[in-house]
Amino acid sequence: HIHVAVKVKGEDEFTTQCYVKGEPQNARDFVLNAIRDRAARESLIVDFAPVKDSRIGELAATFDVVLGFTPEA
Repeated sequence: HIHVAVKVKGEDEFTTQCYVKGEPQNARDFVLNAIRDRAARESLIVDFAPVKDSRIGELAATFDVVLGFTPEA
């Protein structure tokens, strides 16, 4: 997994992590498997794909970090 830390002026640092889709060690990860809500758990698992025309095998993924809250509609 990959740790992500975000610091906004005047706020506490927020740390989360994302997991690589298909990584066998995900099945043994205590933090990931402690998330009982399936949708919440799957939102942390990111699909890394080869970068087109890469000469050295880079992979790319998108992992959105959202700070704050979504008000009720």
